[in-house]
Amino acid sequence: MAFIRGYEFVVENKSGMVFNFYLNTQKHIEYIISDEKRRWKERELVFNQATEKFHLDIDDNDNIHIISYSKNGCLYYHQYLDEAWVNHLILHYPTGQRIIYPIIKHINGQIHIFYYLLHDESRDKAHLLHLKFYDKEYSTNHIITVNNHEYINPFKVFVNNDEIILLYTSIVEGHEQILVSKFNMSTEMCSDPLCITSSKDKKIYLDALRYNDKMLHLIWSKFDEEYLAVQYLKLNIDTMTTDKSKPVSLSAKSSCSFPIPVYYKNILWAIWTEMEKIVSCYSIDMGKNWSEPYIHEDTKKIDFKQYRYLTSHTDNKEGILCDFVFGTPYPNIQFLGFGGENDDEIPTK
Repeated sequence: MAFIRGYEFVVENKSGMVFNFYLNTQKHIEYIISDEKRRWKERELVFNQATEKFHLDIDDNDNIHIISYSKNGCLYYHQYLDEAWVNHLILHYPTGQRIIYPIIKHINGQIHIFYYLLHDESRDKAHLLHLKFYDKEYSTNHIITVNNHEYINPFKVFVNNDEIILLYTSIVEGHEQILVSKFNMSTEMCSDPLCITSSKDKKIYLDALRYNDKMLHLIWSKFDEEYLAVQYLKLNIDTMTTDKSKPVSLSAKSSCSFPIPVYYKNILWAIWTEMEKIVSCYSIDMGKNWSEPYIHEDTKKIDFKQYRYLTSHTDNKEGILCDFVFGTPYPNIQFLGFGGENDDEIPTK
């Protein structure tokens, strides 16, 4: 059994219904929905074109919004209207340009889309674009350009009132660093980037979790010669300062990959994969002190994968905060790696 690469989406609405969105074998966007008792029902197709990447958001009215990038260079917005999915073509990028890491956010009744645009002639640069889409009209603007080595980290987007907090990596004085910027949605202006790391090592698998409106919990893997080790850092959004002079190492030097932060029942967890198993540690004081890593040996005997988890369900919002989470595959989706496996689940049948 093994860790399955790639990820799917698990979405829970206010009625307790669960949606599992994924790319099927033809790379078409598909989903399966449960009833209020978490029993899986029929499969539905969102889009029948080969898709490279997609991302989704759920608004306060339980409407699901999807952005996708197809293999032929088209950027689409998908919404469910009159009991059918409607697909809006936004842009078509020509050969030599491509999109990676598309993100969609529904903010104050408007659709905001963020993505990196790459050009074949300058592969060491990625252009972060912001696109505002409303009533079939859109406007787009370039926010920042980041410089990269061979691997381009994903960026993170956090909504903070009228601001967007952007977390990303870029080459600074020859070395990969983590930076943060604030983007004002009204003025469409971006602040000067703040560099919050200074080490010379490579940094991959960047992820972060926002707790309330003040703190960002950052996690990534440090590449040290042939090893990967999990790093943690806490950032105060108001003051734009970190709580320590340098990141905290949460793991030994090993093959620690895909680290994710999860907040569950007043405990902050750091979870990652290591030698095809899930490993985790936790903090009961919001990142000041951490437990020793615990290897979940049972995960070596099962298949598991990553999910992006979203919910509009108030009870779950208060209980679990995360972007990514590890879990078992459909049809028995159970979240893994924190709090005791019997309590980590979005139970499904």
